[in-house]
Amino acid sequence: MIYVLIITALIIINFTNTITKIQNKEYLSSIENFILNNYKLIFGSIFLIFFIAFWRYSCFFLGFNC
Repeated sequence: MIYVLIITALIIINFTNTITKIQNKEYLSSIENFILNNYKLIFGSIFLIFFIAFWRYSCFFLGFNC
């Protein structure tokens, strides 16, 4: 479980730094505009994927025989 939390924390930190760098740029490409306009949806999707993956494999991570 601690591995999932560490990986999630690193993704959050990296994504936050990326958003800050893009916001500080003067000229933005279409991909960067897409990220800025939809970063909440992207972040929510990443969180949902990690939640489903952890829920599905929680017995493996916790060492239980399910």
